[in-house]
Amino acid sequence: AVMDSLNLAGADGMLFDLGVSSPQLDDGTRGFSYMQDAPLDMRMDQSAPLTGYDVVNAWPREELKRILYRYGEERYAPQIAAAIERRRQEKPIETTLELVEIIKSAMPPAALREKQHPARVRAEGGHPAKRTFQAIRIAVNDELSAVDELLQAAIPRLNPGGRLCVISFHSLEDRIVKTAFAGFAKGCTCPPDFPVC
Repeated sequence: AVMDSLNLAGADGMLFDLGVSSPQLDDGTRGFSYMQDAPLDMRMDQSAPLTGYDVVNAWPREELKRILYRYGEERYAPQIAAAIERRRQEKPIETTLELVEIIKSAMPPAALREKQHPARVRAEGGHPAKRTFQAIRIAVNDELSAVDELLQAAIPRLNPGGRLCVISFHSLEDRIVKTAFAGFAKGCTCPPDFPVC
């Protein structure tokens, strides 16, 4: 849309920095941070209908477990999903710090000690809620589909010899980027066993 508005058919270079930005994390009202209390929102586009509140309070336990595993690579996904389900049967989970406490309550004490060890927190940002918040944020914003849509639209708009760079935060985004690059480099979508393209 930006290129079209500037009447640009192509670009020599594009740079995409994926993920949540510091201003979004710093704005406590957006609900991205597990360090500040805020409503469970997590929408990058605040006009979008789906919020973190919806995911946490309405999605089935199995779906919560799936996104925690897939998007957050959280090994305690079954325990966290079960704890969320138990709590929301009592009353809706409304704020980020409520969710943080539920996550902590679901994790074994040894795992909490490991994630909260000062050396690990400095090295990896090992907050117990980090992976769960990442997973919910990715689900709310459908981030992985957005990355693929971005690449499918951007790569064809490169000028010959142009470069496209992507800064990705985690392996899920990285895999999508590598797959898209490989697909465009190959150029053919036929199965490899076809004798003729």
